[in-house]
Amino acid sequence: MLSLEGCSSAAEALDRIASRAGSQTAGGWIQAHSARVSGWGGSRDVDGGGGGGGRNWFDRAELDRVTGTTPTLVMSFDHHAVFANTAALERAGVRRDVPDPPGGIIERDSKGEPTGLLLEAAAFSIWSLAPEPPETMRNDQTLRAIQHLEGLGFVEVHDLFAPPWLGPVLADLHARELCKLKIGLFVPLEDIESAAQSRAKWENEDLQLLGGKIFTDGTLNSRTAWMLEPYSDAPKGLVHGKPLMDAAQIGTAIARCMSHGLGIAMHAIGDAAVRACLDGVQQWRHSGVQGEQAPIRIEHCELIDEADVSRFAELGVIASVQPCHLLADVEALRNGVGHRLHRVMPWRDLLRAGLIPGETLIFGSDVPVVRADPVDSVQAATQRRRRDDAVPIAPEQAISESEAWRCFRPTENREGVLRRHPL
Repeated sequence: MLSLEGCSSAAEALDRIASRAGSQTAGGWIQAHSARVSGWGGSRDVDGGGGGGGRNWFDRAELDRVTGTTPTLVMSFDHHAVFANTAALERAGVRRDVPDPPGGIIERDSKGEPTGLLLEAAAFSIWSLAPEPPETMRNDQTLRAIQHLEGLGFVEVHDLFAPPWLGPVLADLHARELCKLKIGLFVPLEDIESAAQSRAKWENEDLQLLGGKIFTDGTLNSRTAWMLEPYSDAPKGLVHGKPLMDAAQIGTAIARCMSHGLGIAMHAIGDAAVRACLDGVQQWRHSGVQGEQAPIRIEHCELIDEADVSRFAELGVIASVQPCHLLADVEALRNGVGHRLHRVMPWRDLLRAGLIPGETLIFGSDVPVVRADPVDSVQAATQRRRRDDAVPIAPEQAISESEAWRCFRPTENREGVLRRHPL
């Protein structure tokens, strides 16, 4: 795929796409990734557009001009938004009269025509139309990912959206002694039953199925992260972002995973989504149908309301976070939730409220959304700013460097650690 990492404008991104289109094999697709439009200069409001972050994307006509009839998909670096050219929209059947899919948004202009920007479920759906790499490449691609992470010093890795083929591929790499990592897998909730049934075929001491994965909201850059208070630059239809699950649905998802003795990882970026997850845990705990206890974790937690900080420890919920997102999300935070910056990544508050570094407050990379280097998260957690930015975000929430590194490290007692505290 074509990387748009480092592009500073829509024009630069279009130049890269045009170069790829010029060498594209007939009948193929162009897939580009890592478009960080909040960092692109200029303001390019789509005519009447309502989708998140639409301001800095190129126009569909501009993308069509450089790609012609080759179906082209451009993925935002956060993986929750895709911009499609006309050829790709036609392949997907996205037209003026097609309604938004459940959990997704098709951005439209003032005349009701799709602009090309698709969010959440709509983005995932159109991205899935492009051909996947052949199965024969899976072992090699997975091995290269493992080598990259091992080279950065990682000894344990969790995949938070594992496809059905990943467990067997990793088991083969372990058997051939090509992988030294401890690996835990979380599968999409809809795959939890089949994964629970097949796990015996591929699990081993260093490779385990840890649980299911759900999404309760979107992302900041797409303005689909679910907020308690309105975005200050809210696009049409996304005043508070995009709720994807309510507390009752979350509680049901937890029960579904626990019925198999498995944990759950819940994507929640906005403070409203975090609250819904905590409410879901509370409802599940009060339901009387709990089954085997397994770890419950909320992923990301980029904003947490003051009233919800103490609930993590009270409910036994792990905060699985990625401080490095602060470095990538600076523009989105300042432009969208500038009035709530004091609630951004409140790691100091969570520690004061009883979470333990490396056990119940754990750091991760979120690669490939951002790079895997743990130094990025240590910098963000301790300095609360980019290296070239003089103004930190919520500096009172900074933690020490030793605390930050402990958040990356598993507990000293490794026996059964994956079962008790997946790190």
